Amino acid sequence: MPDPFVSKVKPRSRQNGSALLFVIILIVVIAGGWYGLSTLRRNSQIEGKQFAREIIERIAVQHDGKYLHSIVAADRRIAFPPATEQGFIDGFTQLGAPNQNFSVDGNLTFESYFFSPHGTFKSILTYPDRHATILVTVGKPRGYWVLTDLAITWERPPG
Repeated sequence: MPDPFVSKVKPRSRQNGSALLFVIILIVVIAGGWYGLSTLRRNSQIEGKQFAREIIERIAVQHDGKYLHSIVAADRRIAFPPATEQGFIDGFTQLGAPNQNFSVDGNLTFESYFFSPHGTFKSILTYPDRHATILVTVGKPRGYWVLTDLAITWERPPG
């Protein structure tokens, strides 16, 4: 017969083990989320630079007006009416084909640490009688890349 004055103590090791397992799972989920978001950020930086390079290639080298029209951000249509777009294409067509070995420099910034990337990229194209400095501003506000600004400065090549 059990002694009524002896209390039964439930082992706490099972409760402690469950809490430890919960903490481990929580740490794994947080680490996985951080890794996924960091990968998303790195991929956005690569994609942004590739998109800027594609813009310069398609507009300045291939003179593709339909492409220019298709990538302009909807909220920037007023700044890029069809006449302005055609003016860019006509200007590049008159100059001919630039040296296709050009570099694209620039960086993306993010509105939050991981989301809404946007940035400005610069490239210098060499034509037979002059240089062109092109600034391309791109963004990814809703899951796809868009052109938000385009600026071109013409210069004479050095000596």
